[in-house]
Amino acid sequence: MALRKIFRKSDFAAAGLALAVFFAAVVPLANATAPVVVSQRDRHFNPDTLTIPAGTVVHIVNDDRVTHHVYVDSPTMKFDSGEQPVGTTVDLEFDHTGTYHVLCAIHPTMHLLVTVQ
Repeated sequence: MALRKIFRKSDFAAAGLALAVFFAAVVPLANATAPVVVSQRDRHFNPDTLTIPAGTVVHIVNDDRVTHHVYVDSPTMKFDSGEQPVGTTVDLEFDHTGTYHVLCAIHPTMHLLVTVQ
């Protein structure tokens, strides 16, 4: 005797809901941009120029022997890390296209130019 399963409409609705939840969780991860790492060493950003897609997170790591203070002041982005001790990381997320100047409030020769496409 063959075993037959009778599917109800609710079975299909539950399966559809499960797929929708799965894709809602997975698709943003597939489209996410990997973080970019910038080092602060010898009172310079390295690299000192970036071109990145919108939505990218930039990790700025203080690999120097001195404290830094990262800031951005533009019409579409305001950021101020406050004092950034040696060995710490500051994360900046660039959501809008444009050109951004990332600076150090302590060391005026430090410039990071970020172009967001």
